[in-house]
Amino acid sequence: MTRIAYQGVSGAYSELAARALYPRAKGLPHATFAAVIRAVATGKAEFGILPVRNTIIGAVEEAEAALESEGGLVVVRELSFAVRHCLLALPGADLTTIRWVESHPAALAQCAAWLAAQGLTARPVADTAGAARAIAADRDYHRAAIAGIEAAEQYGLEVLAEDIADAPDNRTHFVVVALVESAEVAA
Repeated sequence: MTRIAYQGVSGAYSELAARALYPRAKGLPHATFAAVIRAVATGKAEFGILPVRNTIIGAVEEAEAALESEGGLVVVRELSFAVRHCLLALPGADLTTIRWVESHPAALAQCAAWLAAQGLTARPVADTAGAARAIAADRDYHRAAIAGIEAAEQYGLEVLAEDIADAPDNRTHFVVVALVESAEVAA
């Protein structure tokens, strides 16, 4: 079975993009973009998927740095993926109980104007779905996450607000990388 490495936990946008391109592949979650690259470079995954640009914030610098850190990898596929950020919280929470919002720094930046308008404080964490999972586990009614609706469903959270990105057509450009030798065999 084909394995594709992605950054984040189950429900992360990178996993959703990976499933859009490779619906039968086994997703391998990793904590960092660098770990995704290492998984491909060491053969633990045939492919890795990384978000490299976003229509609101531009380059996803941490992902681009990870790509540049490893020779021997090539881009084999690309995808422009619609990202619909939602504000997620525990059932029963509402905007009056929320004190801060957690998510990956790129997602927080994509929703900065909306967060400021609500008077909410942003707290960066490792990934979007990981923020949702942590809030569900910690049962903290003062925290919310910015993530996709899939993360809300997966972790039992409610959607307090939808489409909160600072631009209506928020898209992230993903690249899929493989070892040069694997890419040549696949061609």
